[in-house]
Amino acid sequence: MGKNQTKLSSKDFSDVLGGTKFTDQEIRDWFERFKKEFPKGKIRRPEFLVIYARLFPDGDAGEFTDYIFRTYDQNADGVIDFREFMMTVSIAQRGSPEEKLKWAFRLYDLDGNGQLTEEEIETVLTAIYKARSQDNPRVKAKEIAKEFLVNLDSDKDGFISEEEFVREIGKCPTLKELLQGI
Repeated sequence: MGKNQTKLSSKDFSDVLGGTKFTDQEIRDWFERFKKEFPKGKIRRPEFLVIYARLFPDGDAGEFTDYIFRTYDQNADGVIDFREFMMTVSIAQRGSPEEKLKWAFRLYDLDGNGQLTEEEIETVLTAIYKARSQDNPRVKAKEIAKEFLVNLDSDKDGFISEEEFVREIGKCPTLKELLQGI
């Protein structure tokens, strides 16, 4: 995507159309709104934080916002362009349950190695609980992270793969409940 994105190139349009579940007109409409809200054509971390802070007015959404930002920023260049934004919005609004779970897995996979550790789960859960301003977020996160590992690590290797995460999610109602709030 260009430096100052005021027009959507045909290549970018094709990428978004092919990578999302939106129609031509919906993409054009989304782009107009995106351009109006973010005239430079990109969302930077501070702008993203403001958006998420509105969603969690009583909590500290800073850490959680960083983790969400990372999942949007697919090329890790520190900004979210329109294509990246639309790919994530498409999953959130029209993705299959499996697509949504794979996105959630990426949220928890902080080092991007394709395996969740108890520590990664605890770190993200702590951020979620802080954003929701729950009491003792770290203690609660530690307890739930153990539950995740017990219920989702079907091969008992100490890690949760994306396949295990998607397949075994039904065994952990707490996680399903948390994912619905993201």
